[in-house]
Amino acid sequence: MEENRFVQLVAGMLYRTNRDSLTPDTRYKGLKEWNFLFEVSLAMMLEEEYHVKVTPEDFSNTATLDELFQRVCAPRLGHKD
Repeated sequence: MEENRFVQLVAGMLYRTNRDSLTPDTRYKGLKEWNFLFEVSLAMMLEEEYHVKVTPEDFSNTATLDELFQRVCAPRLGHKD
């Protein structure tokens, strides 16, 4: 499932949070790493991996990794979920 790959890509960016604890329901803004630099790095990774432009509004309007995936990546992949 592509969403699992998405979670693993985010997990690969972590250095303080236990990577195995990440799930689609993880509230990503609560991660120990979350700050402006991490947000920019995440946006750049998503642009590179999924060829999507992530805006500050995408982060403002989502709370979990699943919500971010559904808003930003799933439409590009043709998911209707």
